[in-house]
Parts: sequence; structure tokens; C-alpha cells
Amino acid sequence: MSVLITGLNGLVGIHTAKILLEDGFEVVGYDSNRSGELSFYPEVEREIRFVLGDITQFSHLLETVERHKVDGVIHLASLRNEVVFKAFPTQLFRVNVGGTQNLLELARMKKIGKLVFASSAAVYGKMDDPEKSIPEDAPQSPFGIYANSKAMCESLIRCYRNVYGVDGVVIRPSRVWGRMANLDTLEFGNPLSSYVYKVLRGEPIRDKSGADFGGDFSYAPDVAYGFYRALVTEKPDHWTFNISPGRFYRLSEVARILLGLFPKAEISIGPGMDPYVTQSPIRGPLDIALAQKELSYRVRYGLKEALEHFVESVRRRGGIIP
Repeated sequence: MSVLITGLNGLVGIHTAKILLEDGFEVVGYDSNRSGELSFYPEVEREIRFVLGDITQFSHLLETVERHKVDGVIHLASLRNEVVFKAFPTQLFRVNVGGTQNLLELARMKKIGKLVFASSAAVYGKMDDPEKSIPEDAPQSPFGIYANSKAMCESLIRCYRNVYGVDGVVIRPSRVWGRMANLDTLEFGNPLSSYVYKVLRGEPIRDKSGADFGGDFSYAPDVAYGFYRALVTEKPDHWTFNISPGRFYRLSEVARILLGLFPKAEISIGPGMDPYVTQSPIRGPLDIALAQKELSYRVRYGLKEALEHFVESVRRRGGIIP
């Protein structure tokens, strides 16, 4: 079976490709650039067929799926930088919504089979109670152009399922972390990767605020496993699934774990939720019971195990050996 992964060069794409390759799938990676996570995983780069392309170009997508005899698609490609694209909303909607509709059209035309779409927990919006888990049927209140673009795509998938019988599955991940590329840059709403980078380089973490911010920080290999399970599970009863650890962690807890792993590290994070809450609204953990039941999904890494695994990956693949 041949699977097309759009956004292959992202942190979820590369780990999804690894899982599929290990299970004997043929993988076609589709991305608009060759730089990114792929450069850190040469064993994946050797085994996949990489196509440089733009998901807004329908004719090229059609040519790609026909040439490579693609059976299913895991659609991860999107634009998500709220700060940059707030001033250019047309570009974000063209890629996120238009690209998704192109793939739905291919499914309607029977050029591909199952389409697994990467939505986001951002569609739920702000929920003030971090103790309250969020099921898939919780009310949606997306804020910002990225979250609304994902909600629009979900509506398109519902339409194509109901009207055309397209086999579309929606996955809603939450606060994904574990990127290797651009580790020296801080990602609002999820500083875990950059924290590890600083600790490994012997740099201090001195944040005046942020310890009280948190979320169900989802390690990329675990999220990738959710996409894999969605692809290989035949005809689940539902078509929308949360994927996350199912547990809320504050950054103060992240700091304690890192100090346990690196007793000599200098880590100081003051109380409060700024600056992260300004870009990523606080909400409770996603309820993952449905994915566990219908997709046989399981969380393979607790937070401590995930941090240990990522530390080793950065040392081995990123060339940081303190």
C-alpha cells in the first residue's frame, strides 16, 4: 500500500513516515521544501519517495497520486504561524482550506482512498478549567485564523463524507512538540523543544513568567502513532478523534523533570502564564478514550520518558553532545 504524507518535513510527518515504513508501507513524501525534519532522519530519507510540491496545485497532486499509485493520504501540511499570517489571511486559507479541498476532490474522484486530516485542538478554543477533559463533541469556539481554518476543513470533510461518501478521518492533536529543526527558536505555546536545546547546550533557562502555563503536551512520535492507527483502522464508528497524552502538565512540572535529568542545569521559571497564553489559550487535556477504544491508540511515552527520548534524539541526531 502506498501512502502520501503531505507536510512530510514537519515533526509529525517524519515520525509518521517512520512508523509506516516499519510496517511495510510505501511512503511518498509531499512538501513544499526539502529542509526541515527530514535532514535529521537519513534512514527515512533513503526509503521514501520525496515529491517537491504545493498542495494548492491540484494538477500536480493528481499527477503525483496517479504516478505513485497512492492508496491513502495523511494530510499534515498547513500554515500555522498566527503572528505572520494574521496580516496575510488569504494565503493561509488558500493553503489550509484550499489544499484540503484539493485532496477531498481526489477522494471524490476515487483517485485516493482514505484521507486522514490533521486538524487541531485549537478548534475547541479557550477553556479555563485545566482539570476538565475535552471530548470530541465539546462545543467549538475557534479563535484566530489558524484555528478557524482547521474548523472550516472539518466542515468540508463532513460535507464530502455525507454527500460523496468520502472516507475522511479527522485527528485533533494538542500542543505537539519534539522538533529537531530550528531548535534555537522559541515556539509560542510549546517551549519544550527549545528548553531541551538550551539545557543540552548548557544555557540557562531564566523566564520571568510561564510556570503556571500548561497543557497536554503531545510528543511527536505519539501523535504520529495516532495518525497511523487512524489510517489502518477499518471503518471506525466515529470519524473525529482527539490525540494527546490525555493529561495536563504545567511548565513547572516540565522544569522539575528536566532538573531531575540535568541536576546541574540552571532553570528558573517565574509564576504566571505569559508569554505563552497570549498565543495559545489555556484549556484542559483532550479526552482520548474514543481513540483508545476505536483506533486502539495508546500513549507510548509519559512526559518524563518523552523528554528522556527527545534528549537522546537531539544528542544522536542533532550533534549536541555536552
